[in-house]
Amino acid sequence: MDQFYKVGEFAELTGVSIRTLHHYDRLGLLRPAARSEAGYRFYAAADLLHLQQILTLRYLGFSLPSICSICSRS
Repeated sequence: MDQFYKVGEFAELTGVSIRTLHHYDRLGLLRPAARSEAGYRFYAAADLLHLQQILTLRYLGFSLPSICSICSRS
């Protein structure tokens, strides 16, 4: 069974703000692995790799719309 992280735990683990994670979710760039009935976001270990890919592309200068396009092809 996968370990799930609450959004605050995931933010602390990755060094990315909660606000950024919410923004990426709204854009469809990084969807949480699960949501509670109340709508709370939960992230899985696989989401760590996806976030790392996003952060690497941002570091290389890609825009968020470009990253959305690249990640949707993967």
